[in-house]
Amino acid sequence: MLAINDKQKICIFSKGKTGTTSLQNQLPSDWRTVGEADVDWYGIGPEYFNRKSRQEEIVEYLYKNNYKLYFIVRDPWERYVSGFKEILQDYLSGISEGEEFKQLWEKIVYNEDKLIFCIDRLFYLTQFICDGEQEKKHNWGRAFTVHTNYHTCNYLDFCENFEATYIDSKDLDNFMLELGITPGERANISLKTDLQNVEKALKNCGHYYLIEKYLESELRSYQKLL
Repeated sequence: MLAINDKQKICIFSKGKTGTTSLQNQLPSDWRTVGEADVDWYGIGPEYFNRKSRQEEIVEYLYKNNYKLYFIVRDPWERYVSGFKEILQDYLSGISEGEEFKQLWEKIVYNEDKLIFCIDRLFYLTQFICDGEQEKKHNWGRAFTVHTNYHTCNYLDFCENFEATYIDSKDLDNFMLELGITPGERANISLKTDLQNVEKALKNCGHYYLIEKYLESELRSYQKLL
């Protein structure tokens, strides 16, 4: 998510699964924003960026133009579990919908063996060999395209490049009040049992040790930033 107030020269940035949909829903008219997967401005900022710039590039541009940066962050493991559940949900929703989707979801997510099998197959099918810059970042030599998804990708190493204010997602309502924005209802809330089942399956799948390795740097950054 990217939210801009040009008058106040403020930029708020986060990746998926940090609770920022509720923030976006409450922004007044003097704010402009794009969602999690949008790569263009949709009318935000200089015309130069229109329809061709990544959100990170826009953040860098605004920082150079003296905008105050706020990064919304979340405990990396909690975010990962929530993000992985979102990926699985989006994938299954492409196979079925409505009542059929609900039945399929319950058959997989509420059956630990099936869920573990599904997770391990997803990792197996998305594995790739690292090289170049990726090899430096994933120095164990194995990586997965599932970890390049917006909901699960590491991003705190990017945030560390700036002098900025970091807001934990647990404190999002207080942050909104400080900006003069009235907090609203939380959006995109997952069922607690869904998250618990996905978390347990991730910890028991054959690729868990690689997930831990992947999140090591993100956890270090999170602890340092807050």
